[in-house]
Amino acid sequence: MGPWVASVGAVYPSAVHRLLACVSCLAHMVFVGFTVIGGFLAWLVPALLVPHLAAAAWGGRMAITRAACPLSRIENWARRRAGKPQLHERGFVAHYFEGKVYPARWARKVEVAVGGLVVSSWAVLAAR
Repeated sequence: MGPWVASVGAVYPSAVHRLLACVSCLAHMVFVGFTVIGGFLAWLVPALLVPHLAAAAWGGRMAITRAACPLSRIENWARRRAGKPQLHERGFVAHYFEGKVYPARWARKVEVAVGGLVVSSWAVLAAR
């Protein structure tokens, strides 16, 4: 075997881990987006209500307990194996949103506002 085999073997795992980190990040973005706006989507597609209730329950639990999310664990594992820095110690939302989309000191206020948005989407749906 030529020397290129060793170089491909050394690079390939890193590329796979970078891809896995990107896929887990994308899955997380979709989940967070659905958690925030899924109640409004249920106005158009009522079948989305039950999945949104589950997503909102999970998201609310994560916000209240600050538990470690399985997707964050997967992304951190893949990032570590790819030689990339890990997510913020408080997880995905703190890493990608706090300080970028809104000031970090607003974290709890934003969580409460998002919770209110979700509940209001359900209230409107119930009133229909």
